[in-house]
Amino acid sequence: MEIKTYLRILIRKWWVVMPTFLITLVASIIFTFTQTPVYQTTSTFIVAPNSSFQDVKNFLSGLDVLSNRSEISSTYAEVAASRQIKQLAADELRLSRAQKESLSVSSRLLAGTNVLEITVEGNDPALVRDFANMVGTKTVTYVQGLYDTYELKPLDLANLPASPISPAVKLNLALGAVLGLVFGVGLAFLAEYLQAPLENLANFAILDDETGAYNEHYFMQRLREEMSRARRNQYPLSLALMNIDHLGVTRSTPPQVCTEVMRRVAVLLKQHLREEDLVARLNGTVFAVLLPDLPGEVAKETVEKLQTRIAWTTFEIEKTGAKVNLNGTAGVAAYQCNGTGHDELMAEATRALEEAEAAGLGKVCLVSETDGHPITVGTGDNRI
Repeated sequence: MEIKTYLRILIRKWWVVMPTFLITLVASIIFTFTQTPVYQTTSTFIVAPNSSFQDVKNFLSGLDVLSNRSEISSTYAEVAASRQIKQLAADELRLSRAQKESLSVSSRLLAGTNVLEITVEGNDPALVRDFANMVGTKTVTYVQGLYDTYELKPLDLANLPASPISPAVKLNLALGAVLGLVFGVGLAFLAEYLQAPLENLANFAILDDETGAYNEHYFMQRLREEMSRARRNQYPLSLALMNIDHLGVTRSTPPQVCTEVMRRVAVLLKQHLREEDLVARLNGTVFAVLLPDLPGEVAKETVEKLQTRIAWTTFEIEKTGAKVNLNGTAGVAAYQCNGTGHDELMAEATRALEEAEAAGLGKVCLVSETDGHPITVGTGDNRI
């Protein structure tokens, strides 16, 4: 499908794209601004040898030991994030239970260093800052006696966070706009896909369900195509309508019997026609036969032979054992490759059929054009 086709679909389905886009965007705005903001701040500390290392040599030796024993710094990190330190900091700041539960504490060692980060998140920026600093203070106090030769020293105090880390307003709105556009375009293409089969259902169902012959819609399409080719190439074309309405059955005959008889007639017609000929069931007991390359008189002879075969064939219904003898009438119209349209050609064939029915059972009537005026040029009788 070309890009222009996609654009035409989007323009035609703008009433699907635009509301979907706006609804999704408004929903993302509502979701974003109804969320409770979350602030974050961080304080940093460093783990280092204490004053017990009197000279440079001993101090460097202490650093070497500290770098090889990562459990020392890891212990400090675990202490900082513990429930006990959090409770001590909350008690010091006289926080309520709700305030304490709104705060979360995490700590980590920066890779390849002895620097400890303590991070606090919460809904109140000032409280987040104060709690981060208090957690650091309580951690420093608590770990003083853990290792005699090492200590935890403050490096940077926590700052007042200027803006929340969540929700990300710009990101959420951008995602809402993108998702709204994607959903809108997707729904537009889905609506187009679902609508097309409904509008073109007849194009896909080209066979009559009961007889297996082509249906009227497909026949009319092929009639237009064949008339166009005949006019362009100047070859003859004839159209025949056959009414097999003398079934030799009564009104009490089950419908399935009539259906089976019509199916047998369709099979017989296709067996005794050329491959390029087209048989369709128009309605009830009326069949249409399209005969390319056959002028009117030859088409009339062909239809008479078909009528004879139908009349001489006894159709036996397997389920009931009933035997049915058929006969009917037919009208033939010859196309003269002029300005006649398909509806006019169908009307001529219908008039020929009506004239054949008026003439009597088994008649075949041909209508052709002479100087643009339809005339009846002959009838055939193949009653038995």
